[in-house]
Amino acid sequence: MIIGALYPIDIVEPIHPAMIITKQLTNTDYVQNMVLPREQIESVLAVMDGVTDEGLRNGKEVDVYDATEEDEYKVTIKRFNDDTKYVFGKGWSTMKYSLDLEEGQELKLYWHRGYKRFIVLNFQYTLLMI
Repeated sequence: MIIGALYPIDIVEPIHPAMIITKQLTNTDYVQNMVLPREQIESVLAVMDGVTDEGLRNGKEVDVYDATEEDEYKVTIKRFNDDTKYVFGKGWSTMKYSLDLEEGQELKLYWHRGYKRFIVLNFQYTLLMI
């Protein structure tokens, strides 16, 4: 059986598709806050510790880890009052420039429940044979 695993980060936990957020960056994402795909972020928020409505409206800080550069970023997930829009706010600008992201590129993030952080999947992760 082939299981996608984040190596060298974790060779035990398989990558669960419901924990992946995929976003093609628009001009608005690039020059402002990145709008997160609602269904995907809500799937992740459902398993994330300490998530409350009030916390999301005020902004919930999360860690994002880039394994290729061994960099870690703090980014705030915020939900707006209409409850339909989630964004990466504070910290997004630093992260996008450090990752050399550009408009039109795809950003993939995996929520690792064990490490309680997002891991950047903008590289080919290793497939392990088990």
